[in-house]
Amino acid sequence: MKLTRLLGLVAAGIAYANIAAHAAEYPSRPVELVPAGAPGGGLDLTARALESALRETKLFSQQFVIKNMGGAGGNLAKTYINQKKGDPYYLYIESNRIYTNRIVGTTPLTYTDVTPIGRLTTEYLVWAVLPDTPYKTGKDVLTKLKGDPGAVTFGVGTVPSNDQMNILRAAMSQGIDPKLVKIVSFKAGGDLMIQLLGGHVPVISTGLSEAMEQAKAGKVRLIAISAPKPIPGEFSNVPTWQSMGVDLTILHWRGLFAPPGISAEAVKYWDQTLAKLVKSDSWKKTLEKYQWFDAYAPSAEFRKELAEENKTYEQILTQLGMAKGLKK
Repeated sequence: MKLTRLLGLVAAGIAYANIAAHAAEYPSRPVELVPAGAPGGGLDLTARALESALRETKLFSQQFVIKNMGGAGGNLAKTYINQKKGDPYYLYIESNRIYTNRIVGTTPLTYTDVTPIGRLTTEYLVWAVLPDTPYKTGKDVLTKLKGDPGAVTFGVGTVPSNDQMNILRAAMSQGIDPKLVKIVSFKAGGDLMIQLLGGHVPVISTGLSEAMEQAKAGKVRLIAISAPKPIPGEFSNVPTWQSMGVDLTILHWRGLFAPPGISAEAVKYWDQTLAKLVKSDSWKKTLEKYQWFDAYAPSAEFRKELAEENKTYEQILTQLGMAKGLKK
C-alpha cells in the first residue's frame, strides 16, 4: 500500500516536473503569427514590424511564421485563434474589431474568447482622396453631406471598424444622419487603397501607415487626420478634425492576442519580452518609420482597457442602431 502510494507520488512529481519544464522552455519552436488582414494593410505591417524588431533585438529566440488571414472583418482570424485553445504557439494581431464585431452581430466571439497579450501601438486615421478631387479638407466633404448625406461614397477596409467610426462620428458631429451615409467595405486596408487609386471610391478612411507611401508619392492627398493635434514630421500639414472645428479624436490601436487558456507562464513571457522591446531603439525607429505612436499596455492593463472600450462602443453602436449582436 505504502509502495503504491509512493509510486503514485513519484509519478505525480515527474508529471509536474515535465509540465514545469515544458512551460520554462517556452518558446521552444516557431510561433505562427496571424495578422487579421491582407498583405499591405496596417495589421500586416504591424505583424512584420514586430517580427523584424524582435529579430533585430534578439529578444525572441525562435522564428515567427506569418500567416495572413484577412476577410470577414477579422472574424476568420479570431475563429482560427479561438480554436487553438491552450496553444501559445499561435498569436495574432488585431484592432478594436476584437470586440466591435460581436456588438454588431457578425460573430459571437469577443475579446474574452481569446487571450489579450498586449496593446502595441496606436496610429491615427486619415481621409485620403485622389490629387484632382475638389475636396481640400474633410470639412468640405462634411459640407457636401449636410446637403445630401448620400452624396459621397466612402471606402473602408472592413465594417465595423475604426475606419468606419472615423466617418460616422464625424458626420454625427455635424448633425448628419449616420444611417444615410454611404460606406462600402473591402477586404482589408491593402485592398482599400487599390480601390481609391482605381477611382472606384472618392474618399477612403484608413490608418495613416496604410496611406503614407501613396501620399509621399503624390498619388493621394490626405484631407483629415483623427489626431488631437497636428502630428510631427512630414504630415504635420494634414488638418486635424479639431482644427476644422469638429470635436473628434480617434486612436487606432493594434494589439497582440493569443488563444484562450494559454499558460500564465506564456503570458508572463510576452509581458517581459514586449516590455523590453518597446524600450529598444529598434522599436522606436519602427514607430517613426510608420508614424505610429507608442501605446504599449501589458496583458492585465490591456484586458481592463478592452472592457472599458467595449462598454463605450456598445453605447455608440446602439445609438447608431448597429448593435445587433447585443440583441441575440
